[in-house]
Amino acid sequence: MASLSDKAALLILANALKYAVGFALPMVLVRHLTQGDYGTYQQLSLIANFATGIMVLGLPTSIYYFYHLKSAERAGRPTLIAQTQLMLLVSGALTAVALALAAPLLARRMSNARLLELLPLYSVYVGLFIAGEHFMHVMISQNRYLGAVTLELAETAFRVGALIVLLALGFALHAIVLMLVVYAAVRLVGRSYWLWQGADSVRHADAGGRFLGAQLAYSLPLAATMGIGLLGGLLDRGIVAMAFTPVDYAIYSVGALEIPLDTIFQVSVLNVLRASLPPLVAAGRIDEVIRIWRDSVRKLAIIILPSFTFLVCFANRFITTLFTSSYEASVRVFHIYLLVLPLYMLVLSVVPQVYGRTRLNLYVVAASVASNAVLSLILLREIGILGPATALVCSTYLGALLFFIVTMRLLKATPAQLLPLAAIGRTALAAVLAVIPAIAVSSVIESGAAALASGAVVFAVAYLFAGYLVGVFNASDIRIARSWIRRLVPGGAVAS
Repeated sequence: MASLSDKAALLILANALKYAVGFALPMVLVRHLTQGDYGTYQQLSLIANFATGIMVLGLPTSIYYFYHLKSAERAGRPTLIAQTQLMLLVSGALTAVALALAAPLLARRMSNARLLELLPLYSVYVGLFIAGEHFMHVMISQNRYLGAVTLELAETAFRVGALIVLLALGFALHAIVLMLVVYAAVRLVGRSYWLWQGADSVRHADAGGRFLGAQLAYSLPLAATMGIGLLGGLLDRGIVAMAFTPVDYAIYSVGALEIPLDTIFQVSVLNVLRASLPPLVAAGRIDEVIRIWRDSVRKLAIIILPSFTFLVCFANRFITTLFTSSYEASVRVFHIYLLVLPLYMLVLSVVPQVYGRTRLNLYVVAASVASNAVLSLILLREIGILGPATALVCSTYLGALLFFIVTMRLLKATPAQLLPLAAIGRTALAAVLAVIPAIAVSSVIESGAAALASGAVVFAVAYLFAGYLVGVFNASDIRIARSWIRRLVPGGAVAS
């Protein structure tokens, strides 16, 4: 059986490709859309993210827990998949209707008449998207990592390719929204077909063995947690969207660009842990859970800390090169958002979930969001458009602290047992040493793109060298890296 590191690496690779494309899309959009249209596109995305986060009802994540729990029942797993899909179909339909009816209200509150025209059609996309959101969670639980990754990458290629073609042909925002509806419909059909295959096919589901109440009892606290957390995560954008113009929101949204290291790396690791830790907890192997948790933090730090260091030092070049000098005002917001990045090396929410204590997640997230709401309103008056971003950072750190305390209590572990502080320190040192030559090289290059690219290359090489010297990488890291190089590079044999 593949190791947890190999499973996480496969998801990381897939997410890296998927979100590299998603990360590049705004750079394409800002060059083809006016700031007003780009602001409208971001407002639609804001609505979709919020609606999806709430209306999946925590059902996709609940699959990790119940897939293991129902393994002894002949029709347990097929029934789990079937009832999850049915509930998501109903939820997606209700969401689409609600958003279409809310279009006039949202258009007024966001001071954007274009939403009245676009949102009814866009709501169909959101509903179809929700209906297929459980697919990856099922496939990961089934240990079908490669199949899940392949299909998701194909979906991404379809969506991005269609979008680029539309922009190249000069089509406007309405055509983009229509394309998204088609994409979501194809995605739902493809995912549904895939889940009808194999031993856990929904064709083997038993209506008499359904356990809707038990699944919802587990998932709804998760849904509340995710919904409240999403509210907190999007609160700053919502405030800016309603308090400022679409052009101001376009500038803010570029600065509030979320570097997808959490989705690429942290979420990939979390998904593997959600599927792998419940049997260990059930067997009472808490020492092994602590070891895996600690090693996950160490490995994530290898990526997160150098990324944070580089982006802090190259923030101005990064924003103006990728989004043009028209968005130079976004750099201040970007600097604030970067302060959240170091938290991505922690896998904080997973332990309460694998213990079945999802209400603890809800309480922590509720406290974090409440502090975010209060701080946002205060700081909006005090420092203007930068206030909501600052409040988001402060409340995120509060939530991380509370989650860490909960994790310590459940695992009966000390901070020293959970955090590989020496390894984190070595990683931070290597990143600081690496950024010095990167800044020196980029400072003598006039072209923004060339300076950013050369700085990134020098930083990467210097970080690997410094990391090797100070002991950032252990034998396991090197072995995994060699293994993946052999898989990905034709003839990629690596000398021992």
